[in-house]
Amino acid sequence: TAEMEVLQKLMDFGDRGRYIGLNAIANQLRFPSSHTHYFSCVMLYLFSEAKDEGVREQVTRVLLERLIVHRPHPWGLLVTFIELIKNQRYQFWSHPFTRCATEIEKVFENVARSCLTPGSQKASVVGEA
Repeated sequence: TAEMEVLQKLMDFGDRGRYIGLNAIANQLRFPSSHTHYFSCVMLYLFSEAKDEGVREQVTRVLLERLIVHRPHPWGLLVTFIELIKNQRYQFWSHPFTRCATEIEKVFENVARSCLTPGSQKASVVGEA
């Protein structure tokens, strides 16, 4: 669609512009609604269709920056990150940035573990339709 073409063009910006655009999208990952679902799908689509590994890394960074702070986390943020790490379509754990340093790998594992608590696993998965 034309909307997705515009959002994909944002990924052609430099690192700073792309980071600002991804943060604007992440700001929309809030409570359960069609609006949140749309932007969750946008974030996951941008991750999966990225031509550049740097885009995937920045998508992950934007989500992770919001998850390492104290709870509560917005529902849409949690669902998007859980979908990203659990759905094999995205092959999240196979990307080199998840293992670039031991400390980073531990941060990813800790955040993933805290997001995948028994209560949050019951959350509906976004993007499966």
